[in-house]
Amino acid sequence: MSINFDSSKAIYLQLADLIRDSIMSGALKSGEAIPSVRQMSADYRLNPQTVLNATQLLVNEGLLEKQRGKGYFVTDPAQDVLKESGVINFEDVTIPDMIKQAKMLNVSKDELCKLIEKKFNK
Repeated sequence: MSINFDSSKAIYLQLADLIRDSIMSGALKSGEAIPSVRQMSADYRLNPQTVLNATQLLVNEGLLEKQRGKGYFVTDPAQDVLKESGVINFEDVTIPDMIKQAKMLNVSKDELCKLIEKKFNK
């Protein structure tokens, strides 16, 4: 995933999503420093304030902590917090949306289960 400057989604939110994804995938581990504000600004060609907005959002969510003079670090519970909220979102949003669309397309429950199993096993 990268920053989409044409998206209606704010750039700092896209950057926060990139960092969340890195934590979820294990690319950023508990206690590990994220790239510096200066480095992310250069890598993504962003204003440093945009990067600070993204990191502050993640601090507020309890996913990052700032260590004065050292930078931002992934908190111990970050991956668990993200997994838990991801499961809740999957259950409360993704599955109901999928069922709604299946019903609109006249896909039976059995057909839907078979489709899910087929894709899951790929």
